[in-house]
Amino acid sequence: ARVHADTLLGGADGLLRWLDDEPGGRAPATARAAARLRAWDRRMDAGSTDAALFAAWRSALVRRVTAHPAIAPLHAPHGLDEVFAPWMSVPGRVADALPALLGAAWLGIDCAAEAWAALAEVAHADDGRTGPAPTWGDTHRVLGLHVLLDVPGAPAPRVPAVPLGGDTDTVRCTASTPGTTDTCVRGSVARWVWDLADRDASRWGVPFGASGDPRSPHFADQLDAWAHAATVPVVTDWTRLTLEESR
Repeated sequence: ARVHADTLLGGADGLLRWLDDEPGGRAPATARAAARLRAWDRRMDAGSTDAALFAAWRSALVRRVTAHPAIAPLHAPHGLDEVFAPWMSVPGRVADALPALLGAAWLGIDCAAEAWAALAEVAHADDGRTGPAPTWGDTHRVLGLHVLLDVPGAPAPRVPAVPLGGDTDTVRCTASTPGTTDTCVRGSVARWVWDLADRDASRWGVPFGASGDPRSPHFADQLDAWAHAATVPVVTDWTRLTLEESR
């Protein structure tokens, strides 16, 4: 369970290094935000306010790099069918390649300046907020799109948009698109733990539930366990199983 639920974002240091210089002369809110990020444990836990700060800063940085003149040629029409639009999205591709782009000196991007400017944006917005600080799970929620969603006349229920821990590059892979949305659009489709000495001690977990039929009690009965990176017992004893038929 500790492996399945691991939210450590090892790649965070590659971005945070652009905030290494001392924040002398910077706004107090920006300096406080930088101190929080330096002290952060690098875990994208759903309840973490520091993970939310990192994600907001990362998104702001993606947007700034996307708008940089060095990236301007990528904004030209790609000439491909609209079906390829998600793969040709400039913010999406910048988000995927952000550490490499920041490390490419030939692009002429003042990476430290952009990183601090992005943090100033976020810190200013955060400084004027009233109420509790946001957590990563406030915006990082599952997007449960049913396969029949676009089929006319077909029942396509939605599952609750529950908060999720993890991130694109953590073991608990719950992928979003920084700079565009924190919503989780891709995640673990199954978790398994097989006990080869005792099959009845094995465990498993799938998103939502084991049935795609919205009429079934098993349509979303694993949602809570999956959202918490937990598993349920694997039952293979025929004496404990009940035949269910959908009509």
